[in-house]
Amino acid sequence: MGKKDMYQKTAKEVLEAVGGKENVKQVTHCMTRLRFDLKDDKLPNQEEIKQIEGVAGVVQSGGQYQVIIGTTVEAVYTELIQIGGFTEQEAVTENLDGSKKKLTAKSILSSVFNYLSGSLTPLIPILLAASLCRTVAAVLGPQLIGAITEESSLYILFSFVGDAGFYFLPIFLGYSAAKKLGCSIPIGMLLGAVLVHPTFINIATEGTPFSVYGIPSMTENYASTVIPMILIIWIMSYVEKFLKKYSPDVLKVFLVPFGTLLVMLPLALCVFGPAGAFFGTYICNAIISVNSVAGPLGVAIIGGTFAILVLTGMHPVLFTYLFVTFPMLGYDTFMEPGVLAASWAGTGVAIACALKFKKKENRTLTISYIITWFIGGVGEPLLYGLSVPYKTPLYAGAIAGFITGLAAGLFNLTAYILNTSNGIYLLPAFVGGSTSNYIALGATLAIGLISGFVVMSFMKLDETIK
Repeated sequence: MGKKDMYQKTAKEVLEAVGGKENVKQVTHCMTRLRFDLKDDKLPNQEEIKQIEGVAGVVQSGGQYQVIIGTTVEAVYTELIQIGGFTEQEAVTENLDGSKKKLTAKSILSSVFNYLSGSLTPLIPILLAASLCRTVAAVLGPQLIGAITEESSLYILFSFVGDAGFYFLPIFLGYSAAKKLGCSIPIGMLLGAVLVHPTFINIATEGTPFSVYGIPSMTENYASTVIPMILIIWIMSYVEKFLKKYSPDVLKVFLVPFGTLLVMLPLALCVFGPAGAFFGTYICNAIISVNSVAGPLGVAIIGGTFAILVLTGMHPVLFTYLFVTFPMLGYDTFMEPGVLAASWAGTGVAIACALKFKKKENRTLTISYIITWFIGGVGEPLLYGLSVPYKTPLYAGAIAGFITGLAAGLFNLTAYILNTSNGIYLLPAFVGGSTSNYIALGATLAIGLISGFVVMSFMKLDETIK
């Protein structure tokens, strides 16, 4: 059986197990998971899905039914949308089953997380590529090995390409958030472009008075921001829905997009854009304050709980923290060190497991998980193939991650490049600063590997999957 046939088989069996295409409102994917929005999330047989070849696990979180595939998720997704007749542009249709869910604090919070996750997760490839471009410039440039100067074309190229991935976040979010909410992607992107247009940026920078239809606008520099567009697209989805409902059919082709834009301009530039910037600033200050008070303990908490956040599918929400705080500070001593601590502590645990396993098959699989994480930068196969099925590696990883995070915090390990990747690809984020930062980096990696290995060595490893 060829690879295509295997992907097709996995896709077909997963679709049947989640209730068939009739039960799917929308399906997307991130770097490792198929993310279903289902009409009835009680129909899927979770145990049946876990037994499908090519599936590493199942998670229900943030209003989504998530099937973990791993690094081949894109190939499986391609087969899935062909089998189910879905398209990448397919909008989320609300209440397709005719029922209305009761609003509760839990359901509202779940919807918020679902929206954030669904808007931020598709941007990971952009952010990863941009981060690596910045990394190339930082490593080759005078900050590290000095192979090229700041005036060289290569340094300039990778610097501005890396910056572009973050500077134009409002436009990228205009796409991903609009797609998530099922509203006009082109208008969403246009509103994002408005926020970062050079004229508007100059008005904000110079403090020139500006108004929209006579309504005063609190101009802000929205480059690299997240929350303003998250709010703007959310409101836009309702405006567009209203215009689609009440516009004459003969006029809809131009009245809906143009009308949506006309209505959203004052809402975006005078209300929700400034409100998002306001909330973003205060959220940033609050997190910075908590981090400054908690200090190393805050990093330890990230190190100890990050695996749980990945398991629940909520880790993309942490990107909001980075996107809000990093442009303001220019560095990170909180999340990236915590993620690094969790990752390398988990690797130490996996190495210990590979040595403790008596069955050759289990040892081989564990080694493949480590390689996938180390070279591919994807840690979920290790989590779902080792930590979750055997339980004790998950506990060991949490303990060792906390210890390593505490050490990283005490060492004041600092990331100078915004980086959402993992494995060896996260290491260049810490390029910069004084020599002490490289010593802190090396010490953190060593403590992670050693503490993970030692903690797991003292824990029982039952080779029978729980």
